[in-house]
Amino acid sequence: MSYVRSALIHAAIFAVGAVTAIACYQADYGNPAFRCAPVDGADSCPEDYTCCSDDPAAQNGLLPAYRGTPPNDTYGVAIFSEMNNALSAQGMCVQLSGIANPLLNGCPVPCNPTWSTGDISTVCGGVQCCQTEQVNPDKDCIVDPMTGRWRAVTGADILAGLTSWGGLHETNQDPKATGCGLFAGTTDAGNPTFADCLDQLGVANQRGFCNANCPCVEDLCERKNPDSVPKCL
Repeated sequence: MSYVRSALIHAAIFAVGAVTAIACYQADYGNPAFRCAPVDGADSCPEDYTCCSDDPAAQNGLLPAYRGTPPNDTYGVAIFSEMNNALSAQGMCVQLSGIANPLLNGCPVPCNPTWSTGDISTVCGGVQCCQTEQVNPDKDCIVDPMTGRWRAVTGADILAGLTSWGGLHETNQDPKATGCGLFAGTTDAGNPTFADCLDQLGVANQRGFCNANCPCVEDLCERKNPDSVPKCL
């Protein structure tokens, strides 16, 4: 399983890191523990953990309207997080107790590491956005037809006919468009809400949690370009 080890997402946000499995054995999973799929329900995580989406995608490409923030020109309805957590195919097992400044559903605040510094600050309240999983460079990258450079695949590539999404990629959100169908109430490609949901899909480089300190994560799609320079030394 390729992801950024959750132990590197520090206790500034996630304070509790162990769960007792049986009387004489303590399983230290860390917090967050490991990847899960919120769509799988309670069985997706160990006891005392909740599968929380780390996908902040919102309608119309806006910032997610968390904690009752009314949607407007800056904030849109969160598609896969907070109250729509159960639609997400991507998440982390988290112990909710001890989380600072949680969402209304108790989960930590999801964010997008590719947002601008200002948008990260707006959503994360001045802390950083930590990527929670690494892309698979063999499956999650595409050559941009406009630039000729490797980059991470996005949902917009579905609409452009550049990818079939589905099982072609490894860390993609909503591979069967089930969540988008439930969110829009239809899988009609001509429906603007469904089409917008597809447009907001992404792979692991667009998912994370707000936290005070982040590990350095290489853009493995960018690293496929011959002139790429590593940023994590």
